[in-house]
Amino acid sequence: MTRAIRWSVPLALLLAAPPLSGATPAPANPAPAPAAAPTPPAELVAPPVTVVPFIQPFDLDATRRMAVQVMVGGQGPFSFLVDTGAERTVIARELAARLKLVEGAKLKLATIGGSAVVPSFRVAALRMSDLHLAPVDAPAFFGRHIGAAGLIGVDMLEERRVLIDFRKETMEILETRRRARPIIRDNDAIVVTARNSAGRLILSDARLDGKRIDVIVDTGAQTSVGNMALQKLVAAKRANRLPFLPTTLGAVTGEAVPAVRPAIRRIVINGMDVNDLPVSFADSQAFRALGLVERPALLLGMDSLSLFDRVEIDFPNKRVVFDLPEGANRDMGRRFAANGIRIGG
Repeated sequence: MTRAIRWSVPLALLLAAPPLSGATPAPANPAPAPAAAPTPPAELVAPPVTVVPFIQPFDLDATRRMAVQVMVGGQGPFSFLVDTGAERTVIARELAARLKLVEGAKLKLATIGGSAVVPSFRVAALRMSDLHLAPVDAPAFFGRHIGAAGLIGVDMLEERRVLIDFRKETMEILETRRRARPIIRDNDAIVVTARNSAGRLILSDARLDGKRIDVIVDTGAQTSVGNMALQKLVAAKRANRLPFLPTTLGAVTGEAVPAVRPAIRRIVINGMDVNDLPVSFADSQAFRALGLVERPALLLGMDSLSLFDRVEIDFPNKRVVFDLPEGANRDMGRRFAANGIRIGG
């Protein structure tokens, strides 16, 4: 039986930044946005602006993703997903039109489905609480495909750390410094070092049946996705718990990407077992843009990350910390009813 799975990460990897003459995005007919309210005087506080239908309340059970509230040019707040798998910060076209942002160069990007030419818009100011982000030329996709008003990519995160608390259902972007101690320092926390590739952190010690694999923590992905090399390894080692069933992934461009979806029996990350992990395998241009073709590679999505109490992703210190749930550790298994994944032996 074929199941449709929403792929929620554009993996917006910049392939070519100069303007592309004559390249225009495919036409679409999104619902018209309501007329923008008049700009208030400078001394008044602008009321929150609601943009529908692509800003949705956070629902971990439905989307496996978390959002932060972002002010854009002093207006908002708007819900942006924090996407540690995307190279570029992205804005929804509907929001860019509502805020009358200036359109810039067209950009060629790699996505899970292939490559696409999309417009960009100049975002002069992004703010989250007391955290101010640098101005950015953000690629734009339709909000109905992003699932939010925008994405915060690794271009905004490379000097910061992300703290996800699944117990409180919160996600924070925090300041950090070189050699800073982890925020998560519980006795049962698993600390994994990483290397940097195009801004993303690739975990340094992950294996399947003794074979090294590349694992990227991808907070923008609803489900975990593997490349063709990992699929071949799983098949050769008979490491799949379930058969390879056909499915589709919905790309940020709106196209359906064919894939297959089994469950991997066991992956070991720095001595920590992740068992019966559902993974969708797709021949994606995004892996090619990352240089992850020959070696088995896995984008670890929110369906897997949500099994932990907390996850801390520290970009400057190239470190990811997993806070194991109470009663789970390296030596004892624990099955989670939500999706049948087990952590431990």
